[in-house]
Amino acid sequence: MRKKILSLLTACLVAFNFAKAADSQPINPNEGMWLPHLVKMMNIDDMKKLGFKLSAEELYSVNKSSIKDAIVQMGGFCTGEIVSPKGLMFTNHHCGYDAIATHSTVENDYLTDGFWAKSFSEEIPTEGLTVKFLVRIEDVTEPIMNAKAGAEEGNEEGAIQKAIGELEAKASEESDDYTVQVKPIYDGNQYLLFVYEIFRDVRLVGAPPSAIGKFGGDTDNWMWPRHTGDFSVFRVYAGKDNKPADYSEENVPYEPKHYLPISIAGVSEGDFAMTLGYPGSTDRYLSSFAIEQAYKRDNPSIVKILGERLRIMHEDMMASDEVRIGMASSYASLSNFHKYSIGQNRGLRSRGLIEERQAFEKDFQQWANADSKRRDLYGGVLGQFQQNYSSNEDVLKLRIYMNMAGFGPGAVAYGIGVWRLKTMMNKNADDPSAYEPIVERTKGGVAEHFGEYFAGTDQKVFAACMRLMYSDLPEKFHPAIFTEKSFTKLKPKGGKDRFDLFAERVFATSILTDEDRMTAFLEAPSLKVINKDIGVAYVESLIEVYRNQLAMGSAMFESVNGESMKVFQAGMHKMMPDKKFYPDANSTMRMSYGKVIPYDPRDGVSYKYQTYSSGVLEKEVPNDEEFHVPGGLHDLFMAKDFGRYADDTGELPLCFLTDNDITGGNSGSPVINGNGELIGIAFDGNWESMTSDLVWDDDVVRTISVDIRYVLWTIEKYARATNLIKELTVRN
Repeated sequence: MRKKILSLLTACLVAFNFAKAADSQPINPNEGMWLPHLVKMMNIDDMKKLGFKLSAEELYSVNKSSIKDAIVQMGGFCTGEIVSPKGLMFTNHHCGYDAIATHSTVENDYLTDGFWAKSFSEEIPTEGLTVKFLVRIEDVTEPIMNAKAGAEEGNEEGAIQKAIGELEAKASEESDDYTVQVKPIYDGNQYLLFVYEIFRDVRLVGAPPSAIGKFGGDTDNWMWPRHTGDFSVFRVYAGKDNKPADYSEENVPYEPKHYLPISIAGVSEGDFAMTLGYPGSTDRYLSSFAIEQAYKRDNPSIVKILGERLRIMHEDMMASDEVRIGMASSYASLSNFHKYSIGQNRGLRSRGLIEERQAFEKDFQQWANADSKRRDLYGGVLGQFQQNYSSNEDVLKLRIYMNMAGFGPGAVAYGIGVWRLKTMMNKNADDPSAYEPIVERTKGGVAEHFGEYFAGTDQKVFAACMRLMYSDLPEKFHPAIFTEKSFTKLKPKGGKDRFDLFAERVFATSILTDEDRMTAFLEAPSLKVINKDIGVAYVESLIEVYRNQLAMGSAMFESVNGESMKVFQAGMHKMMPDKKFYPDANSTMRMSYGKVIPYDPRDGVSYKYQTYSSGVLEKEVPNDEEFHVPGGLHDLFMAKDFGRYADDTGELPLCFLTDNDITGGNSGSPVINGNGELIGIAFDGNWESMTSDLVWDDDVVRTISVDIRYVLWTIEKYARATNLIKELTVRN
């Protein structure tokens, strides 16, 4: 799990296992991302059988303090948990990575050396970072469906959106501090309203060095056994009334409704384990045609494009500490998605999961055809999927290439805003006041953009992405600039092809690639300058491809697919009325529950559920970027100075496995025992679980978590930040 998948990229009934669709019994309880407000009705009995000792109301309550009040969505991309009465928050190191990198310099390299605030005054404000607390969830399906039913034919979607807007506005009136969202579940067969309170002052408190927080790097990413202390520490601040407030020196630590006590008693095989967090997106109910699209076309394209971009970035990062620090977060995000795509295809191929889905669809079709009414409602949906995917292969490929190659370079992504300015200037050439606001907004972002921009690296990425667009897409999808003299007249020389030479020209002349040129342009905006800019011209040619080739085709594909999925979901519920279905993840709070458990990934291989500090020393490679162990940490491990955090054998536990159901966005989620105590922080899935966003596999899907004993040992013994330990409620 990682915080983002590039800059582009996103219920009340227990789902069934597609491979066993005919079985009328509920699936194993470890599968499912459950809505917490339905725990009492749907899950509590199964949870208690596994070892959960609290009531449903202690987990989720609107009127009383409950565990859900200690869980936050961090920045829209991760999860965190409040662990002290003073708003202290634990999350993953990779979730805090961007903030840590932003605050790092060559002189104060917090990525490499770590950071620990020993007092409130040393905690670092992190501009733009927010945390979101869930207030409540409501089912609003009835008023939305009533609005749809009363709409004129052809205006159903408009009626739905109007009803959603009215519901959100009404709930927002309850408090100025509330943010409200209505989200569809089951592909639009049901709607839920979520009320949140968002806190805008979040400060960095602690981060281990990357040798702990990122130990194993890309090599160990998604792998088990794992020895990574993937955690960081922040604090939520509020106004003096304990309400959300913009950053101010006058703000005080937030006093939460609930915070998680911590257990250092340790974990054993079979122990109850629960996660609560904000999983981003799953597609468990997709057709086999969609999964084949991912396997045969999308994932290979992603791997190819990102592989080339990562190769270029890594080469430059290894040559410069400034580039390494500045590009660390974006590189980690791209690398994570690259490896995820490789792993997903490997799992789909090796475990026959597409064939399992096809077997279910055969049963579904037979069920639909067995009754005339069912045949009319559901009998054609699989054919619709097949036709929609087969007729849109080119459009779907273009979508991947536009997002990851076309708009991938930093200059191009930045250039979209400049293109908008050009459009406004062209429309209002005689009235500069009409576009003055966008000029001022652009000025305000110049320093931030170019302060994190490495033109030399981006130039190489720019050339590589152009090359991929040219070589891999049909000519009908080529940006027009590929046929213009500014490109065609270029002749390869000195080992450089036309793409290298074109990129050189863009980066030598364009306002998009240099802060001084951009600043000078904005001080005296000129149509003559912007119309002659070859970088802006390239961005414009990409946007024309997007508008003329991609936008309409993609919208039509999504419209057909969305309607088909809605029918397919409804049919599955009808086909298996005794099943309990959980909705796909959609960045709303979900609970999963299971147990601490090992696994056997393949023939002749068995993995234990726990790793220890001795494994770090076994993997140690001095001065290696991924497996270096700093001297102080090495010495502590060798001395076995583990204090109260050692297990019964005297060793320090580092990470453990559970069979909880998580995905991206769950990073930083608390792992909670049957007593409601924090025992770990989820940070990854195993290599064999890369298919789980599409198809669940009981045998091998596992969650990897950092043991809370390693977290506390690092804070207390390694960092000597005992001020933080004193805030916590630690139980033996």
